[in-house]
Amino acid sequence: MIPAPCSYTDAMNRVGIVIDSSACLPAELAERYGIEIVPLGLLIGGEVFPDGSLTSDDLFARVERANERAQTTSPAPGEFLAAFRRVIERGAEQVLCLTLSAEYSGTYNAAVSAAGIARGEGIDARMVDTGGLAMTHGFAVLAAARAGEGVGGIDDAAAEAQRVGSAGRLVGSLDTLRYLVKSGRVPWIVGWAAALLRIRPVLAFEDGSARSIARPRTWLAARERMLREMANGAGERPLRVAVMHTAAPDRAAELAEAVCERFRPAELLLTEFTSVMAVHTGPGFVGLAFYED
Repeated sequence: MIPAPCSYTDAMNRVGIVIDSSACLPAELAERYGIEIVPLGLLIGGEVFPDGSLTSDDLFARVERANERAQTTSPAPGEFLAAFRRVIERGAEQVLCLTLSAEYSGTYNAAVSAAGIARGEGIDARMVDTGGLAMTHGFAVLAAARAGEGVGGIDDAAAEAQRVGSAGRLVGSLDTLRYLVKSGRVPWIVGWAAALLRIRPVLAFEDGSARSIARPRTWLAARERMLREMANGAGERPLRVAVMHTAAPDRAAELAEAVCERFRPAELLLTEFTSVMAVHTGPGFVGLAFYED
């Protein structure tokens, strides 16, 4: 049985949270905390698709048909500015904008430009690069949203985002390295070797790149390696964990059950990658994001 996320008050936040879509937050949590999401874009075959507008099946069908590599695009500053205005119109007094690590994307710089314009309009907008990716970024967002409900306001929210973002770790198992090769994250020779040997690489994502930590040949071995990595990073404090996947719901549910049984985390979330993340991992990716609270 997967424990439900902790319950928090639904009071209107004085701090409006704006994020980019790469956080891959479960929709119900984004709605609960009134989080405004600015979608990244995905350029495929000369056409730009807002993140979230393609199903996994449609995404990979389009990628296979396209002659050139799919590319992710950062939101324009105007998209962030419009989001800042929306949260103020809903009653927030301040805006805290949280983006994925600037090591992975130009999204942070676009948001910084928007914040400068917003301040000229009298909007109190603060920027934080969480340093995270996918749900390591997402957990920093949730921590900020929860802190923003308290009496500390935007200072506490920003500090929590930075604390959790720096503490988060992410590991994942891939069915194929072909999509990471296409994205330029790993050399083609590595992808060729992985296909030849039929291995399922387990990667740790940090410092703007993916690092191989194991080369198992079966899903069971890959799952156990990810669980061992989490055990190595766990101490005495409660764990918050997200199981992430790309078009692999059964394996994700299996991994979530194993996490629940072995670690009894304080929070366990299950979420699917959006298009801008999935295009790098390909179908069949299953991963863990976690941190000690």
